[in-house]
Amino acid sequence: MPDADELEGARRLALLAFAELSQYGPSPSSAPTADLPPLLSCCFQLLRRLDHADPDLATRCAGRLRAFIHSIHSRDPDPSFVPALELLFENLLDANQLRSYTMIDDDAIQKGSMIYMMAKSCQYEHRVRLDLMSHHFISSVQDKRQFLGALDWSEKATQRIPELGLGAAISLVRRSYLFSMPVIAQAHFVLLASRCVANGDLDLHLQVFQHAMSAYLIYLPALGVFDRNNAVKTPFSCYANMRQANSCIPDATNQKLDCEINRLLSCCKAHLDDSLHIKEMDVFDICASFIEENQHIFPEQLRQEAVILVKSIVSNSLDCAKQKETHGLNVSVSEEIIYLAAVLRLMGSSFLEILNCLRKKRAEHDVQHVLYISETICLLGQYEANGLNSHDLFGMSENAVDWERPLMLMLFHFASLLVFCLRMRFGFLWKGCIIMIMMAMNLVIDEERSLSAFQFLIASEDSAISSIHQEDSLKCSFRRKSSTAIAAQFNNLRKLRVRGDSSLGTPQRSKSRDGRAFFESIPSCKQNSSEWDDLVDFVECKEDVDYSSWWVQQGKFKGYKDAKWKLSKRTQWGRL
Repeated sequence: MPDADELEGARRLALLAFAELSQYGPSPSSAPTADLPPLLSCCFQLLRRLDHADPDLATRCAGRLRAFIHSIHSRDPDPSFVPALELLFENLLDANQLRSYTMIDDDAIQKGSMIYMMAKSCQYEHRVRLDLMSHHFISSVQDKRQFLGALDWSEKATQRIPELGLGAAISLVRRSYLFSMPVIAQAHFVLLASRCVANGDLDLHLQVFQHAMSAYLIYLPALGVFDRNNAVKTPFSCYANMRQANSCIPDATNQKLDCEINRLLSCCKAHLDDSLHIKEMDVFDICASFIEENQHIFPEQLRQEAVILVKSIVSNSLDCAKQKETHGLNVSVSEEIIYLAAVLRLMGSSFLEILNCLRKKRAEHDVQHVLYISETICLLGQYEANGLNSHDLFGMSENAVDWERPLMLMLFHFASLLVFCLRMRFGFLWKGCIIMIMMAMNLVIDEERSLSAFQFLIASEDSAISSIHQEDSLKCSFRRKSSTAIAAQFNNLRKLRVRGDSSLGTPQRSKSRDGRAFFESIPSCKQNSSEWDDLVDFVECKEDVDYSSWWVQQGKFKGYKDAKWKLSKRTQWGRL
């Protein structure tokens, strides 16, 4: 219990804070400022403190908060109100608490009144929440480029940090589905949740990943390119039985929603039309640039090899998209396809956070988390691509790789989806598929500490890694041993040599320097001398050689080889 002085201070602060809050009415002159979110946060904290200490004052303050919430309903949607709306969502998740702040007592409701009928058909607190959610959607999509940028994984579309946590954001996603909000509005809240993924623990991120996977599978049939081969229910499908047949959103708000949704859908269709004019040979460059921009997803020690392998999968998918007959595809943007793109963003973002958490923990009990991920991924086995198999994608037989393995199942599923997205030119779906392919490879790397599971990509005749030099370097990386093991072998050789030299007399000293200058010239080795200190005695450096310049020249040569390889692929694609 707070003492008398603390309670008196809380009373005075509450009177000031709620008096200032009451100034934000529906009039144009009451436009919100940057001070509104912290003011709202302060008001909620004071309400919790006064709830038991001074119920009468808490009731009066709640009345002013109620008036503020209802003032939002009566005003036109305004982007400047979005942070305040998110704070309301964060603090009013509990239905009973929301009810106490948004409507009069049950005893005061007259039977037969409009409020009574609304409460009977759809709980009034749900109506209030959905109205606020509608305001958040309409206000947030005033700038259509932000929405499209988020779908397109554009870093330029990075928005401010939301004023709510991941748990609250996922609650909004579920409510948008349960209460039959338009699908594009649901996609908006999925994208909002994807911006909150770093704000949560490992268990919550695992739940979000499972939720995203389940929602993805519900809307996947909208593409018309995957057949369901069994009737396994997803955890998210249980909401379908509870879903409201009609939304509780008022008609006036619905009209505003329809207007914004039509405009947003038109922008997405224009985005598709722009994609249709992209030349075939430029598609790979777009995808390759996206892979390079996100290469930080991979562990540094295997990053270069992993990037090449992902490019190989994209190249195979692009070739397959041009060669494979895919009849009956509807090349048009629908709300469901937009939702799929949004949920892929949430799935990829949550998966990346899961990987980061697992890499930090590295404990034995984390096996249960890996099993949880595998069970979630296995849900993809419910669907198989129409007329597409591993031979089409990788030029190999079905038995060459264990495609029943969850991570390989995930890799093949999203590589297959990538084929259809490339063919239909759904640019914002390409990138989601590529990210999920990178995530699957990441989890294999974490399990096996190598890329040996992907050697089939190197062996494939259609693989983008057609250069002998690249292939040899990759195969060597799979067999790479630690510097400790190498040093041990060299040390044994040195002992034998010393014994041999001793029998002949004092060994002759070499005039050349040891290999320290060589290792220090390698960008990735300069800061990790502990990894090569035991090797410097076995490498000779010449006095007049600039090894830093040598690495620069090697980089230029690699760039030349990559450019030559891209040119050859462009020529091949141009003939198809």
